[in-house]
Amino acid sequence: MRGVDIIKQFVEGRISPRAFEQCLHTDAALQALLEGERNLPAYVAEPDLYLYLISQDYESLACIYNVQTLLSERLDSQGIAHAVDDSHERRFTLALNAQPKWLSLPPAYIARFMADHDALDPKALQTALKAAIMRDFRYLKAPPKWLQGPEWPLADDVPMVFVGQLDISGLGHDTAQAYLFFDAQQQRFHTVSQRC
Repeated sequence: MRGVDIIKQFVEGRISPRAFEQCLHTDAALQALLEGERNLPAYVAEPDLYLYLISQDYESLACIYNVQTLLSERLDSQGIAHAVDDSHERRFTLALNAQPKWLSLPPAYIARFMADHDALDPKALQTALKAAIMRDFRYLKAPPKWLQGPEWPLADDVPMVFVGQLDISGLGHDTAQAYLFFDAQQQRFHTVSQRC
């Protein structure tokens, strides 16, 4: 039952995501319980629940929310009563609503921002996050128009400045773009390329 208790504590918000991650690596009963779980949703590529859970990023609100939801469903299927802490879901939704379409906020950036602004109410938090995004994710003329998902690079956890993009489709068979960023700290340029 120790493994189930740890899962319940995480789902109910009584232990932090980092503490849960630590338990995954150190608690033999939890590991054995999760290794036995092989009936998993289609989106899980790993052969058992333990391997899936240790592969997650416990700084990422999206990962935390997904893991919490999956484990809550497991508890429900076993008839184990629990109450879900929805604070990670609320923060994840808030971050999604605050970020523009041309950006996918890095998990470490969101975690640091949320920790620094934890006392704000949700509306003020979203307003502050939007202002921080516009301050930190700078571009010279216009934001990038990504061919795939946003890949804004960071240098020492600081977003680089977007300079511009160039159509490089003529260099291959696919539609392609090169995105040029500037690292102001190191005074260097960085290129991201995408194809579709």
